Order: sequence, then structure tokens, then C-alpha cells
Amino acid sequence: MNKFLQKIVVVSLVLFTSLSVYSQEKQEGIHQLQAEEMRKDMPYISAKKNNDVAIIPLSANATKDLNKVVFGFMPDWEYGRGAHKNMRYELLSHVAVFDFEIQSDGSLTNPSGWPWTDVINGAHAEGTKVIMTVANFDISDATLSTILRGTTEKNNFFKNVKSIISTYNLDGVNIDFEAFNKADRGSVLNSFMADLTNYIHTELPGKEVSFDGPAVNWSGWDFEGLVDAVDHLFIMAYDYNQNKGKVADPVSPLYPGS
Repeated sequence: MNKFLQKIVVVSLVLFTSLSVYSQEKQEGIHQLQAEEMRKDMPYISAKKNNDVAIIPLSANATKDLNKVVFGFMPDWEYGRGAHKNMRYELLSHVAVFDFEIQSDGSLTNPSGWPWTDVINGAHAEGTKVIMTVANFDISDATLSTILRGTTEKNNFFKNVKSIISTYNLDGVNIDFEAFNKADRGSVLNSFMADLTNYIHTELPGKEVSFDGPAVNWSGWDFEGLVDAVDHLFIMAYDYNQNKGKVADPVSPLYPGS
């Protein structure tokens, strides 16, 4: 049990604006719903301004007053609005670029305005790791199943993740796959994530692999097996009371009511 708990990221700073509560198990998860909503009026971002700027490595000398993993997600709509200009990177252990979209052949599309060299360099100067987040919002659950169970698409995806991490001197990858087929949530997913972790650890020693899991096992998930397959496992714990409640209750209560 101690091993299980030690690998779960229990403290996370999520920079998304809150919406109503949705389960990750819905056909469209909270991240996808929010991305669709926030990108409706997202400003255009030019990537050209960052292409000629050198990327600095992660500083080994930065002093951080942290005793927990504090993992912040930076979505492209917030980057486009300049939120990164006020970021306190010294208060974060990780900042994740949201999001790279996996396609049916295992290729990836970049977040708007990529590369975010200013974010990478600002974080690295403070000893904060920069992680790429990969989501599956553009493909169906059936297509995701093909990638998880296949060989060609999976290997293509692994190589593309490695290429982006290497090219932009990133520190790992976070997988935010949602809309799973029930049959894929257990051994199929765990095998896929174990293969990805082994591949990244072998090809890029020192880089991290994490997965965004649901707060509730609606059925089919093997969390202990998933913990063994990755470096960090997130519990996607949002507000457990809806916004119509009269009192603000805690996020992810320690003691469940039912």
C-alpha cells in the first residue's frame, strides 16, 4: 500500500478555470469540454517569435522551497492571453504544456503558438520541469483502442513523443487520454503505459511519464497495475459539489460520504 500511495500525485495545481463538475468517464471529459469552451475566443498566437530562441536546460542549481509535487497545467488559451508572463515558476515542481493532440496514426498536433520557448526557459531557470501533455480529444474511443492495442500506431506515437521531448528539451510526458472503451481500461491501458514508460526511460534517461486517472473507478480500471506502469499517477479530483451548492466544499474530500 505504501508503494501505491507514494507514486500518486496527491497535490496538483491545475490552472484551468473551473466549470461544472463532470466525470472523466463521460464521453467528453472535463478537459475536453473546457478546451472547447475556452478556445472559442482564443486569440491567435504566432509561433515564429520563439523559433530562433535557444532553449536552456533544466537548472540543477535552482533553490526550491517545496516538499511536495506541485504540478501546474498551462493550457494554450491561457498562454495566448499572456498568463505565463506572471507565472511564479519557483512555486511549481512541474508545469505541463496543454495540449498535444494524438491523431489516428500516432502523430501529434502541437498546441497553439508552439514552441513556448519563453515558458520552457522561464521554468527551467527556476528548476521547474516542463512536461508535454498528450490528449485524445480529436479521435474516437474506437480509434484510441486501435492505438492502445496496435503496433504501428503505438510505435509511431512513442517516436513522436520522444522527438518532441528531445527537440524542445522537455522533461517528460503526461498522458490525458479520456473516453476509454471499458475493455481498454485495465490490462490494455496498463500494458500500453508500461511500454511507453520503458521506452522513454530507455531512450531518454531521467525523463518522466505520468497518467491522468479518474477519481472514481467506475469499472474496469486497475489502479495498482497502472501505478506500476508510470512514474506518477494523477487522481483527477475536482469539486465534489456542483456550483449550485450554497457552501463551497473541499476538493477531493479525505473521507467519502458514499
